Amino acid sequence: MNILKQIVKYKKKEIKIKKEKLPLNEMLKLILKAPANRNFKEVFEYNNFAIIGEVKKKSPSIGTIRANINLKKIIKSYEEAGIKAISIVTDKKYFDGNEAYIEEAKKYTGLPILRKDFIIDEYQIYESRLLKADAVLIIASLVNGKDLCNLVKKAKFLNMTPVVEVHSREDIKKAIRSGADVIGINTRDLKTFKTDFGIVKRLVKLIPKEKIVICESGIKQPEQIKEILIDERIKGVLIGTMFMKAGESKVKNYVEEIMKMAME
Repeated sequence: MNILKQIVKYKKKEIKIKKEKLPLNEMLKLILKAPANRNFKEVFEYNNFAIIGEVKKKSPSIGTIRANINLKKIIKSYEEAGIKAISIVTDKKYFDGNEAYIEEAKKYTGLPILRKDFIIDEYQIYESRLLKADAVLIIASLVNGKDLCNLVKKAKFLNMTPVVEVHSREDIKKAIRSGADVIGINTRDLKTFKTDFGIVKRLVKLIPKEKIVICESGIKQPEQIKEILIDERIKGVLIGTMFMKAGESKVKNYVEEIMKMAME
């Protein structure tokens, strides 16, 4: 069984337990009291190119990235470096994520925050809103077309930006049909965890020009950004491991290098 199937199997059990602890009707009452969202989509509408900085402690592909983190220092270093949005991995079992990081991060920055997890049930969309996420990542390959449409619709209804992640032609067809405005091309195959920058060139031309396209995963050095900036539709990149490994002192230099190449 590949790691993705293991994750989804576990996630289904996790969601079932959550539903028992906090039923959807009770969650809806709490959501009504939640503060207004920040606009994640506007980041790409008002910037020619934007970097999303991710908070991630570990991953199944490379293990521990950074065992101990100071969330305040990380978020502040991202914002001071010129990063325009924050991605927070919330999966606990496989990525050592923490759902509470979203609300905590909002104390330190005014930037919009993307919740990155394995979203397979509309309960998680409502949960994301309760967690104060401004955007939510939905991996197209994890759900069928009908369910993807529903998840995207629910996210928009709750005033969050749904970012639909794709890695194949079929994923793109589903993403377009779902009505998603922001599409993320993942250079990493989640079934094998192998990275292929060539996937960007093959897939971006299939995405309508009115869509906002961002690239995810695999950037280990700033100069690699050149390998994905091959179309004007690409409006941003999501980077986690490189920034988390580098530490706060180097993030600004990395961001400056990437933005210089993006603007050339």
